[in-house]
This record gives sequence, structure tokens and C-alpha cells, in this order.
Amino acid sequence: MEWSAPGYTEIKQLGVGASGRVTLAVHDETGVKVAIKYLSEELRSDPSALARFQSEARLLTTLRDPHIATLWEYIQDTGGAAIVMELVNGVSLRALMREHGETEPEAALVVLKGSLLGLARAHGLGLVHRDYKPENVLVRDDGVSKLVDFGIAVRQGTIARPEGTPPYMAPELWEGLPASPATDVYAATAVFFECLTGHRPYRSTEPSVLGYQHVHAPVPFHDAPEPVRELVRRGLAKDPALRPPSALAFVEELEVTARAAYGEDWEERGRRRLAALVALLALLWPMPQTSPPEVTTSLARTVFRGMRSNMSRVAMGGAVAAAAAVAVVVVLTNRQQPPEQPIGAAAAVPPTSVTTEAAGPPTSLEPISEPPSEPPESETLPETVPDSFPDSFPEDTPEPVPQGSPEPDEPDDGPTRAVPPPDEETDPPPRPTRTRTTSTSTPTTPTTPPVTLTPTTAPPVTSVLGVDVGPISIDGTVVRSTVTVRASGTDDVTATARWTAPGTNGRVERLNLSGARSYTRALTWSIGERPCGGTVGLTVTTSPASQGGARSVSLPLPACPTRVTGLRVSLNLPAAPGRTATARVRVVASGTGEIPVTARFAVNGDGVGTRTATLRGQTSYNETFTHAFEARPCGSTLSVRVTAGGRTATGRTSVPCPPRVRSVSIGDVGVGKDLSAAVSVTTRDAEPVRLTVRFSAGEGSGSQTVTLSGDTSYRRVFSYGRSLPCGTRWTVTASTDPAAAGGSASRSGTTQACPPSEKPSEKPSEKPSEEPSEEPTREGPKVTPKPDPESPRPDTPGTVE
Repeated sequence: MEWSAPGYTEIKQLGVGASGRVTLAVHDETGVKVAIKYLSEELRSDPSALARFQSEARLLTTLRDPHIATLWEYIQDTGGAAIVMELVNGVSLRALMREHGETEPEAALVVLKGSLLGLARAHGLGLVHRDYKPENVLVRDDGVSKLVDFGIAVRQGTIARPEGTPPYMAPELWEGLPASPATDVYAATAVFFECLTGHRPYRSTEPSVLGYQHVHAPVPFHDAPEPVRELVRRGLAKDPALRPPSALAFVEELEVTARAAYGEDWEERGRRRLAALVALLALLWPMPQTSPPEVTTSLARTVFRGMRSNMSRVAMGGAVAAAAAVAVVVVLTNRQQPPEQPIGAAAAVPPTSVTTEAAGPPTSLEPISEPPSEPPESETLPETVPDSFPDSFPEDTPEPVPQGSPEPDEPDDGPTRAVPPPDEETDPPPRPTRTRTTSTSTPTTPTTPPVTLTPTTAPPVTSVLGVDVGPISIDGTVVRSTVTVRASGTDDVTATARWTAPGTNGRVERLNLSGARSYTRALTWSIGERPCGGTVGLTVTTSPASQGGARSVSLPLPACPTRVTGLRVSLNLPAAPGRTATARVRVVASGTGEIPVTARFAVNGDGVGTRTATLRGQTSYNETFTHAFEARPCGSTLSVRVTAGGRTATGRTSVPCPPRVRSVSIGDVGVGKDLSAAVSVTTRDAEPVRLTVRFSAGEGSGSQTVTLSGDTSYRRVFSYGRSLPCGTRWTVTASTDPAAAGGSASRSGTTQACPPSEKPSEKPSEKPSEEPSEEPTREGPKVTPKPDPESPRPDTPGTVE
């Protein structure tokens, strides 16, 4: 039988994978349902894998946030290791999208905001999640989402082997660079894009191609709805430095965009939409939906009992210790608890035992340890937990699970991990106030007549009846609008106007109004340069708040008149046998508007391919275009013509071919009555090659030329045809057409020195060669080279000049 966590009874299995299994269980003493993540027996016997599991538990003890699943308890003994976590009664974002496809923009924004807040908590502790994806986002039945699975989280700046889920991995992970908060921002934006469009930003099933797309392909922000395109473009920027500086900064941008596009109540509508989608998948919830029970007044205290001495068991300090010390729940008789609030011990902390006591000071508590003196973030695991996070984590791929736990991704998504589904974190209610009533057995008769008190009427408080905001207009670089505030009285009213515009930090203007019941004020904002591209927004709120809420107006801006002020292009083709041409383009623009770029590749002026791209959001760009040839276009001129924003630039390069003649060499040279030389030639193919051999002896010279064909290796013997006197300097040179890779070959020397009684002749002997030609030339007879017994006779005879 498989080991189970002591003190818990398993109800059913929620998921199973290579790293272990996830089960729905109930705490035996309280009946509270939890999710338990068990480490597999195989990994538990591996010290490094066990250390990673402990490291994940240690990390989760520090991550207490409403948008991150909370760890209740870590248990380890000789039978196994387990993480006990809160339970979410809902489904994963992957299951939701698989069933319903794309979500509405408000719902997608709600998911993104919740995830960014959870990631910001981790980033504040110096951690990077590295595996944010739809499977690791659980959406509860009220639309609240929680982040799970920190199994491969690392410290910021850690350089580790690339890990994660490929469709959501940031470019820096593909390039082996350190992970940073911007890495998680990229993944969260990729999931946000998928919620908006129903598909991922890059969809190749080939890992190498998918990695290239993440690193080099343009951001497909045009697929998203227009109001949120800027969020997609910023979040999916290739350079981490161009993304929002932090998850919290991205939340601020998100809220400004959401209010301007969808109104002040965008978040409420988005959460309702998510809750409705989750409700349609109720059959996949870990627990069936039940109506809230009716309970009577009670005072509950939560403690741990029955700890085993041979077991390492660490509870979440901030939850357990606080619950053991002050957790109380008071419910009025016959009043139903709101559906979103747990009842009884569940409102304080899951795995606990509950003791009901009469109202009053506690008589006894039985916690395992005293409440911590420091915040929950300072809690640590037993000594077996490593002090630092590992460089890498084991990969595992869980099987699909039907209910409430993180679901495995699709085949091309890479490894996923089964992590317990979390639930909403609920703070314990405040300690109740008790009222004592004292009475005596003898009634007291009043000695003075009753006093009648006349109530004093407080002056009416001024309220804001309504706010009207006029349309936005643009005059050069000044943006204008008007605001009208209607009040019920003449007391002070404050109106706050918030301007937003792309490429700016916005502006906040406060108006202090008093002395009237209606006010109209002009609002102006000097942006500094004429705005273009995106939307200018204005939101006005009041204090006291208006009965109709805040009012917002917006104005779409015309596209920015961007001009290309600089364009350069270079073209390169690698050495043989390279076949892919690369054009590197540098574009400098006057603005951040869209710039269409076209690159046309040609060979000897004939077009062979066209590549296009759209640049936007910056004022300078470095783009790369490539074209792969089926065969290397050797011996030709390759060119690329790039057009960008009305400008054109051209790059050219010559494509050399491997030489047809690999080598030419001179072997044995015979010097006697005649001068002869053996010449060898090797070629790349059997096409014709002209071989020329030149002789020089004293003041005489001659040359012989033959055509070689039909083979790739040749050897020929050539003779000068004249005898050489003693002491004569001679030279033999062999060259080919086309030229050989190493150029021509040459040999030289001197005949045997003359005896002292003889003087060397100034001219070589005119003695004819042993094989004279029938047609003498001006300087000597025409001869044929001596045949090589191992090779065929040359087609044309040599000549002597």
C-alpha cells in the first residue's frame, strides 16, 4: 500500500505524474478537506530530488498571498514525504480555456492581474517562478485565481539549464541567460494573449523553430483586441529591459488600460464572467457545490495534537500559530454564513482540531510550539531543508486529471507538475466582544424623576449627486476637457482627474470645490509633444464619492507620422558549403509608429525570395532576414534590396565556388641528355582542364599545353627536348586553367658542374630531341611529350616555342 500522510484520510486521487501524486484528503480531527502532494518513492530515494521537494515546501512557507496557494503542513518520515496545501474548489485555467476557448477581455485582465500580484510577492522575496502557464493557474468558483507549482523556481539572476514550458518560455531562457522577474512577466503575458485570442503567441510544434520564434519573430499583438494591444506588446518584448520593470508596475499599467477601455467596474464584470465559466465545469470540481449550513454561536480554537516523535512535521507558521493563539469564529444563531466565507474551524486554518468553549478567556491551549515572534516569512523547515535553491529541478509529466488539480499541458508544452489545487485564504475573524449584565435580587426604586433628552440634529452632510465629463479635444500639444460636479450642499468637495496617454506617465489634477451646488471646470494637460497612436483617457473621481461613480472618457489618437531617417543593410553568405544568406538591417525612425519592411533577395539580378516584417514601438531597430538556397549559388552575385518607410538600401556579395582543380604538382624531374618532368593534376569533376608546362634552361625556354578530361586524377610526363650542358640552371613550372586551389607548381635546379678544363656553354645545345616534331618552330623543333605508361596519351601534342 502507498504511504499516506498521518492524520489525514484520502478521499480520491486528483492527479498523478512522474514526480508523485496529488490527492484530495480530509483532516481526521477537524474534517477540513485539503490537497496533499506526495513525492514518488523513486524520487524520495534520490537525495537531490528529496532536497528539491523540501526546498519547494520551504519556499511555500514564505509565500503567503491571496493569489498563491498556501502550504498548511510539510510531513516527512520513514514512509514518505508530502506537502499539505489548501484546496481550491474550481478548475485550472487550461481546463477553462479548453472548454470555452477565448475569454472576454475583462476576464483575461482579471486573471492576469491576480497572477501578477502573486508573482510580485515571489519577486519581492527574490524568487522567479519560471513555469507560469494555464495549468498552474487555478480559478475558483467565485472567479478568484491562484498560482501554484513553484517546483522549478530559482533565485533571481540564477543561470541554470533551460527549464519550463516551451510555449511560454521567455527569450532569455531559450538563450541560456539568467531568469528575472521580467521572465515571469513574459510568461504571464503569453497566457493573457492566449485567453484573449484562443491561441498561443507562437505555435510551432518544432522546438527549435518555436525557440527561434520567441527570440526573433515579431510580437503578434495585432491579434489581440485593440484596447489591450499595448499591454501585449510590452509584456512580450524580446528584450527584458523593454518589458515593465516589475510585476507591480505591470499591474498599474493594466489597471489604467482596463479603466480607460472598460470602465471602473471592469474587474467585477471580469470576475463574474470567470465564475460563470467555472460553474459550467462543476463536474470537474474536487468537491460538489453545497449550500452554506446554518450554525449556532460558537467559539472555535485551532490547535495541532498528536504529533509523532519520529516524524518531521512543519506547519505554516503564519497560519497555524496565529490560529492556535487567537483564531475564533462567532456566528449569530440561525444566520447563514456568506458562501465565500468558510465556517467554523475552516475560517481559521485547515488541518487543526477544534474545541468549542464558552465565551470567555481560554482555559488551555495545546499548540505544538509557541507562536513565532517574526512574520510568517521567517519560518523555516527542518535542518534537512537545503539553505539554497538547486540549480535545476527534476522534470516530470503528470497525466491528465479530471478534478481540481493542475492539469498537464498538451504534448508540445514540455514538462508539467501536479500541484495541489489551492483555495482562497481567509483571515480569522476578530475576537468577539462580550457584554456582561449585572443584576441584584432586590430591585432599586429611582428617587429622582426621569430626565427627557432632546436629540440634537446633526447638520446634513454634502454628497455628490453626479459627475459629467466633456469630450476630449487636442490643440497642438495640449489636451482639453471639462468636468461638471453637482452636489447636495455647499461643503467642500474634491474632484480628482487622472489623464493617461501612450508614451507618458500620465497626469493627476485635483480640484478643491466649495461654496456652491454645481461646478464646471476646464481641464488641460500639456503633454510636451503632439500625441499620436493609442488612446488618451480621462477619469474623474470625487470625494465624497459620486452616487453614479467615477466617469471616464477617451479619445483614439491618429497613427504617429513616423519617418525612416536611417537605413543600412549588409549581406553575408557563409563559406562553402553554406547555403543560407543573411541580411542584417538597421532602421532608425523619427517616431514609434509602424514601419513596414520588405527584403527582396536576388541572384544575378533575378529575384529568388521576399521577406517582410512590421516594426513598431521603438525609434531604432536591428532586424535580420534570411534566405536558404537549395544549392549554393557559386560563381554568382547575390543581392538584397530592403525597403523601409519609403527608403531603400541594397547589399551585395559575390559567391565564390570551390576551385575545380584541387591541386597541381611536379614529381620526378630527370636531368641527363634531356630534361623531363612528371606532372600530376587532381580535379573536382571530369570537366576539361588545360595544363601548361613551361621549361627554362640557361637562355632557352619552351612550353607544352595539353587538355585533360574524363577523369579527376591525371599524371603526365613532359620533356624539354634539348640536352643541357654541364652547369646549366633549369626551371620547370606547371599551371592549370582554371587555376588550381594552391596555384601553380614549380621545380628548379642546376646540371652537374663542368670539369675545370671545360667552360659551360652560354647556349644550350641545338641537338634535337629524340622525338622531333615534323613541324619545326622558330626556336626549335616541335616535340610530343613522352607518354606515361600508366595514363593515356594526351589528345594534342605539346609544342616548344
